[in-house]
Amino acid sequence: MNPIFPYILLLLSLAGTFTKYVYIEEDNSWKDALDYCCEHYTDLAPVNNEHDIRKLQELSGGTTEKIWIGLIRSSSDKKKWLWSGGGEVSRFFWEGPPDDKSNDNYGYTEKNRWHDSDGRDRKHFFCYWPVVTEEKKAWEEAVEYCREHHNDLASVASETEMMLIQKELKKHNTTEHVWIGLRFLSRDWLWVDGEELDYEAWVEGGKPLCPHPKMKCAALQVTEGSLGVWEAHDCEERRNFICY
Repeated sequence: MNPIFPYILLLLSLAGTFTKYVYIEEDNSWKDALDYCCEHYTDLAPVNNEHDIRKLQELSGGTTEKIWIGLIRSSSDKKKWLWSGGGEVSRFFWEGPPDDKSNDNYGYTEKNRWHDSDGRDRKHFFCYWPVVTEEKKAWEEAVEYCREHHNDLASVASETEMMLIQKELKKHNTTEHVWIGLRFLSRDWLWVDGEELDYEAWVEGGKPLCPHPKMKCAALQVTEGSLGVWEAHDCEERRNFICY
């Protein structure tokens, strides 16, 4: 067995609560909550799947509060919902279907289900925050650093998250590629924080199915004016990285 495998398995087994989210216990309208998140973090929170729903619930301590997320109705198509950070909503968790003819154009979560609102009520809210590090480390060192100082090496669960990460990267001077928490292990690529690999953004040609033994760690290309792409790299290369 490759000596690195037990180490990586330990990393996966120890993956803790990943918090790409920040729970803000202040009361604001939806638009004021968006302004706050954009100023202090990155954006209001997008939600991709049930994994994210559970983490929001854990982060808020199981509260029954109504909490703003980055959900906004399209101005051109009343049936379409978007994320404030960009991109269409691909999976919905409505308590009941919203009225396409109403002026309730903003979304909040309550007890793990979504509701629409006119956005004027003052509620708590969730911000989204990927942390770009100034240090350069090998991939395994990056995992250790993120878990010691934050929560984990970042996953990228959707096109919206990719856009928001690129937005945050533009605030920093980084290496051309930055580490993300994607690792090839036992015939497949896995996120070390336990996120499902539903969204993928590999370079042209797709993900490597049989990468070179040294090329089993994924980095995100820092690009100007695009969503960026993932590539397999030598895990020992020293790069900047993104934590949650």
